[in-house]
Amino acid sequence: MYHRLERVPKTIAIPFVFTSIIILISYRSVQHVKCPLCPTSILSPNNLSDIEDEKTAVDDTSLLCLDMANRIDSERYYPQSPVIFPPAFNDTKTFRFPYYRYSHWKSSSIIPRVTTRCEHTLMMNLLMIIDRICRENKITYFISDGTLLGSVRHHDIIPWDDDLDIMVPNDKRKILNNEFKKINKTLIGFALHYGELEEHEYDKLYYNITQTMGIDEWHFPFVDIFFYEQNQTHLWTLLNPKKPFQIKYIFPLILRPLGYLWLPAPREPKRLIKSNRFDKCKSHYWNHRNESEQKQVTVECNRLKDIYPFVELNKKKEWIEILKINNTIIHTVVFTL
Repeated sequence: MYHRLERVPKTIAIPFVFTSIIILISYRSVQHVKCPLCPTSILSPNNLSDIEDEKTAVDDTSLLCLDMANRIDSERYYPQSPVIFPPAFNDTKTFRFPYYRYSHWKSSSIIPRVTTRCEHTLMMNLLMIIDRICRENKITYFISDGTLLGSVRHHDIIPWDDDLDIMVPNDKRKILNNEFKKINKTLIGFALHYGELEEHEYDKLYYNITQTMGIDEWHFPFVDIFFYEQNQTHLWTLLNPKKPFQIKYIFPLILRPLGYLWLPAPREPKRLIKSNRFDKCKSHYWNHRNESEQKQVTVECNRLKDIYPFVELNKKKEWIEILKINNTIIHTVVFTL
């Protein structure tokens, strides 16, 4: 059972976070721009919602949400149904996915969304921080589990998913953790999640001023960082060594869309995902916002396609992925073989 948590002492922020703070501070000078999609009132740093009056936007997460609202306003100028090609895999640069649309966000009564636009923006920014750290330190990482499924099926975080999953080589764990310790703790929090065995440990990265998780010391939303080992033919997670994956389906990595980012992903992701995940949509049994169990709901994915974006594969050319809502094309991604 996972129960112990170690918090990391405050030190100097990494340049990426420092730059982000400067950008966020610049938003403080904008006090008279109406923001209908940010939270109406922030009674404490732990309160995040989708509607906010600009006069209350005094904490960093709120300013990120103001940035998100500006993105929504600019979406009116996006081209309709663009065809997009992935960038070349680059070890030094983080790429943004063009034309991501928060204006398409809706929620189904069958399986509702579990994060707000603001929280989604925070999750994207956490991934950008991790991506930058990994690239600067030449650490291979890739999206996994439900996050990988979201990229393949929605080109985004699954609408009813509330955490993010990535995989990092176990021999890079010390380097990665040392980099996390350098992050300014007034903005970013880092926790080691312990298990009964050392190999069951994994990391959590989160914003230190968002909602706390009850008796747990980390905050919502967060990214789970799992570690893996590999040999010449297979790769396996330390949490689940009895379920190895063939390396030929993972490497060399490609860039896949997730929200408004291009992120490293296994080369043949469908080989790692159960086929029924594309026909049956299932909510999670665990609520990460409250760290408590919840009722699972399973429905045919077709029942949700009028509300949520789903990827439709070109049956003749599987490297072409078409994202649609209710048969309306949002964009098309053409992967290079």
